Amino acid sequence: MKCFNCGKKFDYEKYYGICPKCGCFNKEETAQEQHQRYHDEYDNGYQHSEQVHTVSSYVQVRETKKISSRGSTIFLIVSILIFLTVVFGLTAFAFLYSQGQEKSLQREVVESEADHRTHTTGESFSFQAMTLTVEEAWVVGEGYKTDEGLAKGKKLVAVRLLGESDGEWSDENELSDAYIRHDGFCYLQIPSYEAFDYEELYGIELFGKYALCGARECEGCLVFWLDEDAEEFTLCLEEREGENLAFIRTIHSIEIKLEEEKADESYGEGN
Repeated sequence: MKCFNCGKKFDYEKYYGICPKCGCFNKEETAQEQHQRYHDEYDNGYQHSEQVHTVSSYVQVRETKKISSRGSTIFLIVSILIFLTVVFGLTAFAFLYSQGQEKSLQREVVESEADHRTHTTGESFSFQAMTLTVEEAWVVGEGYKTDEGLAKGKKLVAVRLLGESDGEWSDENELSDAYIRHDGFCYLQIPSYEAFDYEELYGIELFGKYALCGARECEGCLVFWLDEDAEEFTLCLEEREGENLAFIRTIHSIEIKLEEEKADESYGEGN
Protein backbone atom coordinates (compact mmCIF):
# COMPACT_ATOMS: atom_id res chain seq x y z
CA MET A 1 0.00 0.00 0.00
CA LYS A 2 0.94 3.66 -0.13
CA CYS A 3 1.59 5.64 3.06
CA PHE A 4 -1.04 8.29 3.64
CA ASN A 5 1.58 10.58 5.23
CA CYS A 6 4.77 10.40 3.12
CA GLY A 7 3.55 8.48 0.10
CA LYS A 8 6.08 5.60 0.39
CA LYS A 9 4.88 2.26 -0.89
CA PHE A 10 5.30 -0.73 1.49
CA ASP A 11 3.83 -4.12 2.28
CA TYR A 12 0.88 -3.58 4.60
CA GLU A 13 0.85 -7.14 5.91
CA LYS A 14 4.61 -7.28 6.51
CA TYR A 15 4.83 -3.99 8.44
CA TYR A 16 1.35 -4.23 10.04
CA GLY A 17 0.36 -0.96 8.45
CA ILE A 18 3.34 1.00 9.93
CA CYS A 19 5.28 2.98 7.33
CA PRO A 20 8.97 1.91 7.47
CA LYS A 21 10.01 5.38 6.38
CA CYS A 22 8.02 7.83 8.58
CA GLY A 23 6.49 5.40 11.14
CA CYS A 24 2.93 6.57 10.42
CA PHE A 25 0.20 4.02 11.05
CA ASN A 26 -1.89 3.40 7.98
CA LYS A 27 -5.28 1.77 8.15
CA GLU A 28 -6.26 -0.28 5.14
CA GLU A 29 -9.55 1.12 3.66
CA THR A 30 -12.12 -0.37 1.42
CA ALA A 31 -12.60 1.12 -2.01
CA GLN A 32 -15.86 2.69 -0.89
CA GLU A 33 -14.27 4.26 2.21
CA GLN A 34 -11.36 5.53 0.17
CA HIS A 35 -13.69 7.07 -2.38
CA GLN A 36 -15.69 8.72 0.36
CA ARG A 37 -12.53 10.08 2.02
CA TYR A 38 -11.31 11.58 -1.24
CA HIS A 39 -14.63 13.33 -1.73
CA ASP A 40 -14.68 14.55 1.86
CA GLU A 41 -11.18 15.88 1.49
CA TYR A 42 -11.41 17.52 -1.92
CA ASP A 43 -15.01 18.24 -3.02
CA ASN A 44 -17.50 17.45 -0.23
CA GLY A 45 -18.39 13.95 -1.43
CA TYR A 46 -21.40 12.98 -3.47
CA GLN A 47 -22.80 16.49 -3.34
CA HIS A 48 -20.17 17.37 -5.95
CA SER A 49 -21.58 14.78 -8.33
CA GLU A 50 -25.11 16.09 -7.81
CA GLN A 51 -23.97 19.68 -8.36
CA VAL A 52 -22.21 18.72 -11.58
CA HIS A 53 -25.36 16.94 -12.75
CA THR A 54 -27.57 19.88 -11.76
CA VAL A 55 -25.33 22.48 -13.43
CA SER A 56 -25.07 20.33 -16.53
CA SER A 57 -28.85 20.00 -16.68
CA TYR A 58 -29.29 23.77 -16.15
CA VAL A 59 -26.79 24.56 -18.92
CA GLN A 60 -28.51 22.11 -21.23
CA VAL A 61 -31.96 23.57 -20.53
CA ARG A 62 -30.63 27.10 -20.95
CA GLU A 63 -29.04 26.25 -24.27
CA THR A 64 -32.30 24.63 -25.37
CA LYS A 65 -34.21 27.77 -24.42
CA LYS A 66 -31.70 29.92 -26.32
CA ILE A 67 -32.13 27.80 -29.43
CA SER A 68 -35.93 27.90 -29.08
CA SER A 69 -35.93 31.68 -28.51
CA ARG A 70 -33.61 32.21 -31.46
CA GLY A 71 -35.91 30.13 -33.65
CA SER A 72 -38.98 32.11 -32.53
CA THR A 73 -37.22 35.42 -33.26
CA ILE A 74 -36.20 34.28 -36.74
CA PHE A 75 -39.75 33.08 -37.44
CA LEU A 76 -41.19 36.42 -36.29
CA ILE A 77 -38.76 38.42 -38.45
CA VAL A 78 -39.49 36.25 -41.50
CA SER A 79 -43.26 36.61 -40.92
CA ILE A 80 -42.99 40.40 -40.68
CA LEU A 81 -40.90 40.55 -43.86
CA ILE A 82 -43.43 38.39 -45.71
CA PHE A 83 -46.31 40.56 -44.44
CA LEU A 84 -44.60 43.80 -45.48
CA THR A 85 -43.75 42.34 -48.88
CA VAL A 86 -47.37 41.32 -49.47
CA VAL A 87 -48.72 44.70 -48.31
CA PHE A 88 -46.21 46.62 -50.44
CA GLY A 89 -46.93 44.42 -53.43
CA LEU A 90 -50.71 44.88 -53.14
CA THR A 91 -50.32 48.65 -52.68
CA ALA A 92 -48.03 48.94 -55.68
CA PHE A 93 -50.37 46.79 -57.77
CA ALA A 94 -53.40 48.90 -56.77
CA PHE A 95 -51.53 52.13 -57.59
CA LEU A 96 -50.28 50.87 -60.94
CA TYR A 97 -53.70 49.47 -61.79
CA SER A 98 -55.34 52.78 -60.90
CA GLN A 99 -52.80 54.70 -62.99
CA GLY A 100 -53.38 52.32 -65.88
CA GLN A 101 -57.15 52.74 -65.64
CA GLU A 102 -56.81 56.51 -65.50
CA LYS A 103 -54.52 56.60 -68.53
CA SER A 104 -56.83 54.26 -70.40
CA LEU A 105 -59.80 56.49 -69.57
CA GLN A 106 -57.90 59.60 -70.65
CA ARG A 107 -56.95 57.92 -73.93
CA GLU A 108 -60.55 56.91 -74.56
CA VAL A 109 -61.76 60.42 -73.81
CA VAL A 110 -59.18 61.99 -76.14
CA GLU A 111 -59.78 59.49 -78.94
CA SER A 112 -63.57 59.52 -78.67
CA GLU A 113 -65.40 61.45 -81.37
CA ALA A 114 -68.09 63.87 -80.24
CA ASP A 115 -71.03 65.11 -82.25
CA HIS A 116 -71.27 68.83 -82.95
CA ARG A 117 -74.57 70.69 -82.98
CA THR A 118 -75.17 74.38 -83.63
CA HIS A 119 -78.03 76.40 -82.15
CA THR A 120 -79.23 79.98 -82.11
CA THR A 121 -80.16 82.17 -79.18
CA GLY A 122 -83.72 81.56 -78.03
CA GLU A 123 -83.69 77.97 -79.33
CA SER A 124 -84.41 75.15 -76.84
CA PHE A 125 -82.40 71.94 -77.19
CA SER A 126 -82.06 68.63 -75.38
CA PHE A 127 -78.98 68.36 -73.18
CA GLN A 128 -78.39 65.12 -71.21
CA ALA A 129 -81.57 64.84 -69.07
CA MET A 130 -82.27 68.57 -69.36
CA THR A 131 -83.68 71.08 -71.80
CA LEU A 132 -81.63 74.27 -72.15
CA THR A 133 -82.21 77.62 -73.83
CA VAL A 134 -79.55 80.30 -74.30
CA GLU A 135 -81.42 83.61 -74.33
CA GLU A 136 -79.01 86.54 -74.51
CA ALA A 137 -75.62 87.93 -73.47
CA TRP A 138 -74.47 91.34 -72.33
CA VAL A 139 -71.50 93.13 -70.77
CA VAL A 140 -71.72 93.41 -67.01
CA GLY A 141 -70.66 96.73 -65.43
CA GLU A 142 -69.79 98.41 -68.73
CA GLY A 143 -70.07 101.85 -67.15
CA TYR A 144 -67.88 100.98 -64.17
CA LYS A 145 -64.51 100.10 -65.70
CA THR A 146 -62.69 101.78 -62.87
CA ASP A 147 -63.99 99.00 -60.62
CA GLU A 148 -61.02 97.00 -59.26
CA GLY A 149 -62.94 93.77 -59.85
CA LEU A 150 -62.65 94.11 -63.62
CA ALA A 151 -59.49 92.88 -65.31
CA LYS A 152 -57.52 95.31 -67.47
CA GLY A 153 -58.15 94.83 -71.20
CA LYS A 154 -61.08 92.48 -70.47
CA LYS A 155 -64.77 92.85 -69.93
CA LEU A 156 -67.14 90.76 -67.89
CA VAL A 157 -69.81 89.03 -69.97
CA ALA A 158 -72.98 87.36 -68.68
CA VAL A 159 -74.94 84.77 -70.70
CA ARG A 160 -78.51 84.13 -69.58
CA LEU A 161 -79.50 80.46 -69.54
CA LEU A 162 -82.87 78.78 -68.95
CA GLY A 163 -83.14 75.13 -67.95
CA GLU A 164 -85.66 72.42 -67.19
CA SER A 165 -85.16 68.90 -65.80
CA ASP A 166 -86.99 66.03 -64.11
CA GLY A 167 -85.87 67.43 -60.77
CA GLU A 168 -83.80 64.35 -59.88
CA TRP A 169 -80.39 64.63 -58.25
CA SER A 170 -78.27 62.78 -60.81
CA ASP A 171 -75.22 63.21 -63.01
CA GLU A 172 -77.48 63.64 -66.03
CA ASN A 173 -78.79 66.87 -64.49
CA GLU A 174 -75.31 68.24 -63.85
CA LEU A 175 -73.96 70.98 -66.11
CA SER A 176 -70.25 70.80 -67.00
CA ASP A 177 -68.20 74.01 -67.04
CA ALA A 178 -68.85 75.94 -70.23
CA TYR A 179 -66.41 77.98 -72.32
CA ILE A 180 -66.53 80.54 -75.12
CA ARG A 181 -64.47 80.81 -78.32
CA HIS A 182 -63.35 84.09 -79.87
CA ASP A 183 -60.65 84.90 -82.39
CA GLY A 184 -58.98 81.50 -82.00
CA PHE A 185 -58.91 81.60 -78.19
CA CYS A 186 -61.00 79.84 -75.57
CA TYR A 187 -62.16 81.42 -72.30
CA LEU A 188 -63.31 79.16 -69.51
CA GLN A 189 -66.37 79.94 -67.46
CA ILE A 190 -65.61 81.81 -64.24
CA PRO A 191 -66.19 79.30 -61.38
CA SER A 192 -69.15 80.00 -59.09
CA TYR A 193 -66.95 80.53 -56.03
CA GLU A 194 -65.18 83.37 -57.87
CA ALA A 195 -68.32 84.76 -59.52
CA PHE A 196 -70.22 85.21 -56.25
CA ASP A 197 -68.67 88.67 -55.81
CA TYR A 198 -69.99 89.77 -59.20
CA GLU A 199 -73.37 88.26 -58.42
CA GLU A 200 -73.68 90.44 -55.31
CA LEU A 201 -72.07 93.51 -56.87
CA TYR A 202 -74.03 93.59 -60.15
CA GLY A 203 -77.22 91.85 -59.07
CA ILE A 204 -76.96 88.90 -61.46
CA GLU A 205 -78.10 85.40 -60.52
CA LEU A 206 -75.70 82.60 -61.40
CA PHE A 207 -76.61 79.32 -63.10
CA GLY A 208 -74.62 76.77 -61.08
CA LYS A 209 -73.54 73.37 -62.34
CA TYR A 210 -75.99 71.69 -59.93
CA ALA A 211 -78.80 74.19 -60.48
CA LEU A 212 -81.10 71.51 -61.99
CA CYS A 213 -80.17 68.77 -59.52
CA GLY A 214 -83.22 68.64 -57.29
CA ALA A 215 -84.99 71.47 -59.16
CA ARG A 216 -87.28 71.30 -62.19
CA GLU A 217 -86.59 74.82 -63.49
CA CYS A 218 -83.77 77.34 -63.20
CA GLU A 219 -82.84 80.67 -64.74
CA GLY A 220 -79.44 82.24 -64.29
CA CYS A 221 -76.20 83.43 -65.86
CA LEU A 222 -72.86 82.01 -66.87
CA VAL A 223 -70.09 84.63 -66.64
CA PHE A 224 -66.84 84.92 -68.61
CA TRP A 225 -63.92 87.28 -69.15
CA LEU A 226 -63.71 88.39 -72.78
CA ASP A 227 -61.45 90.69 -74.80
CA GLU A 228 -62.58 94.27 -74.44
CA ASP A 229 -63.06 94.80 -78.19
CA ALA A 230 -65.03 91.59 -78.81
CA GLU A 231 -68.67 92.00 -79.88
CA GLU A 232 -69.59 88.38 -80.58
CA PHE A 233 -68.41 84.91 -79.60
CA THR A 234 -69.41 81.24 -79.58
CA LEU A 235 -70.70 79.63 -76.40
CA CYS A 236 -69.82 75.92 -76.06
CA LEU A 237 -71.65 73.48 -73.78
CA GLU A 238 -70.36 69.90 -73.52
CA GLU A 239 -72.98 67.19 -73.17
CA ARG A 240 -71.35 64.27 -71.35
CA GLU A 241 -72.06 60.66 -70.38
CA GLY A 242 -70.57 57.74 -68.47
CA GLU A 243 -69.27 57.56 -64.90
CA ASN A 244 -68.54 61.06 -63.55
CA LEU A 245 -69.58 62.37 -66.99
CA ALA A 246 -66.13 61.53 -68.34
CA PHE A 247 -67.03 61.11 -72.04
CA ILE A 248 -68.08 63.98 -74.29
CA ARG A 249 -71.20 62.95 -76.17
CA THR A 250 -72.05 66.18 -78.01
CA ILE A 251 -70.65 69.71 -78.14
CA HIS A 252 -73.41 72.30 -78.47
CA SER A 253 -72.30 75.62 -80.03
CA ILE A 254 -74.36 78.80 -79.87
CA GLU A 255 -73.33 81.89 -81.84
CA ILE A 256 -73.95 84.95 -79.64
CA LYS A 257 -73.83 88.66 -80.30
CA LEU A 258 -73.56 90.95 -77.31
CA GLU A 259 -76.62 93.02 -76.54
CA GLU A 260 -76.52 96.64 -75.49
CA GLU A 261 -75.57 97.31 -71.92
CA LYS A 262 -78.30 96.47 -69.43
CA ALA A 263 -79.24 98.87 -66.67
CA ASP A 264 -78.04 97.60 -63.33
CA GLU A 265 -80.39 98.90 -60.67
CA SER A 266 -78.79 97.03 -57.80
CA TYR A 267 -75.38 98.54 -58.54
CA GLY A 268 -76.83 102.02 -58.89
CA GLU A 269 -78.71 101.74 -55.62
CA GLY A 270 -75.62 100.58 -53.78
CA ASN A 271 -73.50 103.45 -55.08
